[in-house]
Amino acid sequence: MIADSNARLTRAPRTPLPGACLGIAAALLAAHVTCCLTAAPAPRVDPPRRAQMALRLDPNLANAADLQLLPGIGPKLAQNIITFREASADAPAFRAADDLDGVPRIGPRTVERLRPFLRFPEERLPPRRQSDPP
Repeated sequence: MIADSNARLTRAPRTPLPGACLGIAAALLAAHVTCCLTAAPAPRVDPPRRAQMALRLDPNLANAADLQLLPGIGPKLAQNIITFREASADAPAFRAADDLDGVPRIGPRTVERLRPFLRFPEERLPPRRQSDPP
């Protein structure tokens, strides 16, 4: 207690003990690290999107909205697939997943990522060779 000039007693401001602050900080840090290490990783694909992809998609028939349900396919790549499909002299334009490699901005890694989500016409045509024109 401190006496002021009017002879009133007032309380001195309390400061926390440095040891107590360090103890609290250490406990919070330990709790945070434990929580982060034991937390399950976030799923790669959200459940509604995975449920939508339960059926396989035929890239020869799909519209832009359907193509965008595929992993890694946004509006631009969906339009590239449609443009390539419409410009193709072959019917169907895509006989196998490997034929998507001819679409601009789609490479082998994207084709492998898409492969489980694609289906193609029932007739088993050989995939188009790279030397064949689109």
